[in-house]
Amino acid sequence: MSSLRVWFLLACALSSAAAGAATVKPSGAFGTRAQLRECLALDDALKLRSSGLESTTVAINGKMAANEAEAARLADMKKTLDRSDKAAIAAFNQAALAHNQHVQQADEDASGAEVTRARLADDKAEMDQRCGAFTYRPADIDAVDKERRKAAAAAASAP
Repeated sequence: MSSLRVWFLLACALSSAAAGAATVKPSGAFGTRAQLRECLALDDALKLRSSGLESTTVAINGKMAANEAEAARLADMKKTLDRSDKAAIAAFNQAALAHNQHVQQADEDASGAEVTRARLADDKAEMDQRCGAFTYRPADIDAVDKERRKAAAAAASAP
């Protein structure tokens, strides 16, 4: 019984050591100003994409809520449907077809957003891998920050 416990502890220790070896540790190297600019530009682009994705998600949620309300109206319409009136049945069927198209479009939009979300997560991980290993000197951070503020002010004042 105790030899089984020893093997288990040894296996856990080895898997922990392997997991620790697989993680990327900062090299302690100082990044250049150019690398800092590149990493900050990547971060800005990812934030912009994330913001756009949030807007898309809000729009998709709105479509889904509208589809749920439309489904409730169809259910009410079906309860009061005069089954002997062919025109009423045709109108209901037309509304049901339109609802199905709305649901399908919302599902396609949600699938597209999920693909975009996964791509964004991959790009964030890649940026973290590329930029996370550097340490930047305070003077470089200050200089690049001043450059970025100056560029932002120039962009804001441009017509």
